[in-house]
Amino acid sequence: MPGKVLLHRSFVFDDGTTKDKYLVVIGRLVDTVLAVKTTSIGHRYRNDFGCQSANRFPAFLLTAGCCCFPKHTWVCLGDFYELDANELAQKITQGQVYPFGVLPAELLLNIQYCAKGCDDISGYQESLIDQSL
Repeated sequence: MPGKVLLHRSFVFDDGTTKDKYLVVIGRLVDTVLAVKTTSIGHRYRNDFGCQSANRFPAFLLTAGCCCFPKHTWVCLGDFYELDANELAQKITQGQVYPFGVLPAELLLNIQYCAKGCDDISGYQESLIDQSL
């Protein structure tokens, strides 16, 4: 499952608001999936392709057309989401989450290493990535 891009209908943010959001799965271990959200609104980020882990808002820029995203999209690496794999599969079956695409293996690997270099990732979350490398 790492490398899959999912469209989550009504993704719940930390403040309780909901919005349709693209998620990138960057790790998995047994029943836990590690995902990060994306944004195409780049006013907080640099326009340089690749890893921006040292920035105030850590991210990885996927430039338009490099994968399944039609425009510049930043993989946000300041928040990591540990999702229950069974609940996620159920939401896919129920149509609340839709498969959108798959990142090329080399691109996923670059995002995973970038995520591991971010300050906000926990040791457990790093282990979810390590198990997926």
